[in-house]
Amino acid sequence: MALFTKAKTPIIGVDLGSGFVKMAQFNKVGNNLKLVDFGFLGIPDGAIVEGKIERINDIKEVLQNLLTYHAFIGNRVATNVSGKLVMVRELVMDDLPPQELDEAIKWEVTNILPASIDTFSYDYQVIGKVEEGESEKLHVLFAAAPMEAVQTISELFKSLNLELVSIEVEAFSVLRLLRFLGEISKGGERLIAAINLGHNYTSINIVDRGLVRFSRTLPWGGKRLTDKIAYFYGISPEEAEKKKINELNLADRNSQIFQAIQDDIREITLEIKRSISFYFSKYNDGKVMDTVIILEGGTANAKNVDKLIEDETGYPTVVNRLFADIAQYDPNLFTKEYLLEMSPSFAIATGLALKEQQIQIKRKEKTKEKVRG
Repeated sequence: MALFTKAKTPIIGVDLGSGFVKMAQFNKVGNNLKLVDFGFLGIPDGAIVEGKIERINDIKEVLQNLLTYHAFIGNRVATNVSGKLVMVRELVMDDLPPQELDEAIKWEVTNILPASIDTFSYDYQVIGKVEEGESEKLHVLFAAAPMEAVQTISELFKSLNLELVSIEVEAFSVLRLLRFLGEISKGGERLIAAINLGHNYTSINIVDRGLVRFSRTLPWGGKRLTDKIAYFYGISPEEAEKKKINELNLADRNSQIFQAIQDDIREITLEIKRSISFYFSKYNDGKVMDTVIILEGGTANAKNVDKLIEDETGYPTVVNRLFADIAQYDPNLFTKEYLLEMSPSFAIATGLALKEQQIQIKRKEKTKEKVRG
């Protein structure tokens, strides 16, 4: 019999983004969570392409630097796979026991996947039941990524002596964060469209009655805006990035800098609106639901991006600043203002870090005010 049991250290959430690696960790203290630390570093161009790690040594160096310069506890990590690498599909399956359902899903997706299912790592979530004829069937959200890519991620963390607890798709991490703070519930009637405006990609995850029911990835990100500004003004990408951060105000549509990126802004707002309308058409008999758009990702910090998307789509839009409310923090290490500024970028890393946390924070019902912080 063991006299002493070594407690598990809290999970470090590691978001392997297309432009940055982000880490966050929270520790349970009594009935509350405390922010241990968080940090991010940019990755070299071409190190991660369409969600796949192409230069493992470059990413290893980035992770080593983050672990060296931040005070994370232990070596347990959870990470994500995202971008075009991930295939997300909806399935309608017979209502079977779990083991039989797993086998039935494997058979069902053989015609969907571009190769044998044995070459993919996959997961699925039963999101409800649907009527089909005279029988009731299961509505399933299926997600898969090439096994080769997943193995590369596993090798990466193993080489750093890190214990990889799980690899999951972005949609499930976003859902966990929203559930944790009570932003959604299975009985809620509000539709949430969580839009991650990333570096190279934008993901759209629609949450209805507490479950992810629609997921889509678009080849659109903040880097595209930077490139357009660089071309328009004839300046370097580095200068364009600074100009974007310091001068771009999306509420000022008459400005010269807005003219440089207006076509790209119109494209993404149209795609968001189309995605929500498609969901209503396919899953809600065309009826419009009470909907709120939650923006996350680095580009969500663009000035007045929430106002612009709200104006263009007609749906209330807020920036996800829940990271600043998720836990207690040491004011000698972090300021509230800095946490609010970084919140949109750390939504996925936070969701990953919360994988084993069971604390539920009670919050008021006004979603728009809550998410803004």
